[in-house]
Amino acid sequence: MIKESRRRRKGTKKIKGRCQCMRTCTLRPLKNLPFCKKHTFCPRKAPLSGYEPEFNPDIYNNHEGLKDAQNCFAYAFDYRKLPKGCTASKCPASFPQPGSASGYPSWGEINGKRCPDLLARLFGDVKGIKMSSFEERCPKHYSKIAAVIDEDEDYHFYRQDKNGYWSHKPGSTNVTRLDGTGRPIYDPRLASRYYSESGLNYDEFCSYLCVPKNTNIHFKRGGKRSIKRNKTKKRKKSYVPISNLFKP
Repeated sequence: MIKESRRRRKGTKKIKGRCQCMRTCTLRPLKNLPFCKKHTFCPRKAPLSGYEPEFNPDIYNNHEGLKDAQNCFAYAFDYRKLPKGCTASKCPASFPQPGSASGYPSWGEINGKRCPDLLARLFGDVKGIKMSSFEERCPKHYSKIAAVIDEDEDYHFYRQDKNGYWSHKPGSTNVTRLDGTGRPIYDPRLASRYYSESGLNYDEFCSYLCVPKNTNIHFKRGGKRSIKRNKTKKRKKSYVPISNLFKP
């Protein structure tokens, strides 16, 4: 887990974004671009495996049923299965939730959302996931995603597409390849993850992950459909040590 400094919440100074090329670069990015003037041609790459999904937002954005039924979790895994009773034009079902298929308690029963718990749920739901990095190429039949959290509020996922950039789907809203400042996402760790409309600030970066593409995935649905910050009551804590993720 990579914990970064807490950044903006609603009502504070506007985030202007940062250059997404190098972690050491502190320069501001150019307008509508992820890079600063110095790094217009970024030497740091996230190599493709050749099994990345196409960036085709119209599949979701033009079909209300699919858009309503799938959240960031489903989108990251390119999971499009609709539950019974849903159609391409309408689907008021609950979202797929990490850990539901592998028997973890619902998010409503625990206190907040933390990276070790989120990662453990992913490893429980989908066999064969591998920890990765931005510059590491995923194996054949794998593609790369990234997991982040707004502690005590929400989790979120991004996926790398065939064009090398990253996209995401906040809740039941449109698929987009833009970060919180309206710039293309070249590296989700360095992109702005504060979203003013929801007030959510995913300031903790959990990990890059290589996820299998040739696995018959089944996710279980449940929980609320809101993607806005809210005041949560105290719940029992759920914490899974990161070392437990690799136990047989």
